[in-house]
Amino acid sequence: MRVDGLRFQPRASIMPYMNEAFHLARLQKIDSQIDQIHQRLAEIQNTLDRDQEVLLAQSAHSEAEKGMRAARQALRSAEEQVEGQRMKIELNQAALYGGRVRNPKELQDLQNESASLTKHMAALEDKQLDAMLALEEAEQTATSAARALEQAQGAFATRSAALLGEQSRLRKDLERLQAERDPAASQVSTNTLDIYTSLRKKKSGIAVAGIEDSCCTACGSELPPMEWQAARSPNKVAYCTNCGRILYAG
Repeated sequence: MRVDGLRFQPRASIMPYMNEAFHLARLQKIDSQIDQIHQRLAEIQNTLDRDQEVLLAQSAHSEAEKGMRAARQALRSAEEQVEGQRMKIELNQAALYGGRVRNPKELQDLQNESASLTKHMAALEDKQLDAMLALEEAEQTATSAARALEQAQGAFATRSAALLGEQSRLRKDLERLQAERDPAASQVSTNTLDIYTSLRKKKSGIAVAGIEDSCCTACGSELPPMEWQAARSPNKVAYCTNCGRILYAG
């Protein structure tokens, strides 16, 4: 058999290193722990970088601020329309009662215009009142969103402290495991170590499998007696003929 160009016997081969399977099993255990730590560290960093509760609170606060700005602009626009309408009414009233217009038809037109302007003013004032109420509601929403964001950030700070503590402990564990890995790897021949590394890449990080009830614990296939007996030998490295992993009988 070959693994990434490396030739090895599918059942067992006599190696110059004694009890390589034992050291490979130990190496596998260390590497699996290292993999788990790397995965957890990545999860912690992702949480620290993108806390969902804070992100949601920030989004809600941003939307509330945007809504409040829009409500303020709507109120300013309504106020400007009311002020403009008031000026029109004042001009109309000045013309109507200023004494300069004496023609009955023109006076009637001014009176009709005055009624229309007054009616429209009432509608504009209602619109202004609605805008004032909308702004008050938007300001309350923005205040609540700001308070929620502050609370989310406070809770995140508490969670972050715990996560940072865990992160520190995991990094120390990682240093310890790296220090343990080198002596274990040094007990394995270069060729077998290359095979182990290649299998780790191909087999989702699991290159060494145990034997339970005469079966490979990784793939579940039943092993022939000769194969699991070979796996028990301290002088040989045996491989599962089904999944190709290194066998360790314990």
